[in-house]
Amino acid sequence: MKIGILGAGMVGQSLARAVLAHGHTVMLSSRTPDSADMQKIIAELGTNAQAGTVSQTVAYGEVVALALPPAVMAEAIKQGEWSGKIVMDMTNRFGGDTSPSAVALAKLIPEAHVVKALNTIGAEHYVDANFGGEHASMFIAGDNPNATQTITNLVTQLGFEVINIGSLADSGHLDALTKLWVHLAIRGEFGRGFAFRLIRK
Repeated sequence: MKIGILGAGMVGQSLARAVLAHGHTVMLSSRTPDSADMQKIIAELGTNAQAGTVSQTVAYGEVVALALPPAVMAEAIKQGEWSGKIVMDMTNRFGGDTSPSAVALAKLIPEAHVVKALNTIGAEHYVDANFGGEHASMFIAGDNPNATQTITNLVTQLGFEVINIGSLADSGHLDALTKLWVHLAIRGEFGRGFAFRLIRK
């Protein structure tokens, strides 16, 4: 599958490494896709990776993953053609807006199908979801069944146990869970080397 990734920072590169390991191809967006720094990243990722502008990356992806800082999200979105796109929202927003971040995003691109996923864990763990023999749970939310199933399949392939919590209106719970993950990571007791897992009886 072709996966476009908006954002070439640590989160975007981590996702690229994870999906490339499972045979997908990727395009990472950049303001300067031909720059030496960007081409170095692409060379490190391998032959199934390439760089492009935002508009090129959106056009490329069967799934478009958002790994951008919230401050630049709205401007970047204006540069793409989103009709029918499956959008995996990996972003986190800790500002004053109390609406779920995925709901706000979906309002910006109503012609796309937004699914919230991969935001409740450190991005470095995308490549290995195994924690002491246990597969981390990954909680997702989305409104479109086909889009949600596509993201479920992808995230499952990465080794996570996918838990669908409901619609985008429910995605605020994932924002809250992310805040808890960050809180625990910052305290230092756990560092970043932990994940959440739902245990059934």
